[in-house]
Amino acid sequence: MATAARALTGPMKSARQRAVLDLVRTRVIRTQEELVEALHRRRLDVTQATVSRDIRELGLLRVHDAEGPRYMAPAAELDAESAEDRLRNALREHVRTVEFIDLLGIMHTLPGCAPLVAGALDGVRLEEIAGTIAGDDTVLVVTRSRPAAQRLNMRLRSMSGRDE
Repeated sequence: MATAARALTGPMKSARQRAVLDLVRTRVIRTQEELVEALHRRRLDVTQATVSRDIRELGLLRVHDAEGPRYMAPAAELDAESAEDRLRNALREHVRTVEFIDLLGIMHTLPGCAPLVAGALDGVRLEEIAGTIAGDDTVLVVTRSRPAAQRLNMRLRSMSGRDE
């Protein structure tokens, strides 16, 4: 049971989700079963349920081409509204605290979730953000100015439901 729980969070989850993104960006993946098989070939022990959850969390699109449906890059890379939804979900599900110190924002996430949150922030392309850096459970957000940091702080708190 502890092994299954670890597979869903932490460094393994981050590595698995990076692998999922790499696969859908570089190959045609038509089904969840194909994705599970491709991850197994990369020596990642996953189930269809885990892959399904990753697809949802990463915001992958299922689009139709001439040969049928396939998974594509995260919706956040293609659609601004989807990008905001992805960020809102990431903030609510994975972020524990948000703190701003001058131009810098520090976001503490659940273990292994910082890259997902930073990716969601980057995908929205907010003008206040100069860039993000993600560790395992911490995201550093660099803003363009003090007023930008204040606006971003209020916006993130509103999106996360943490209006204080």
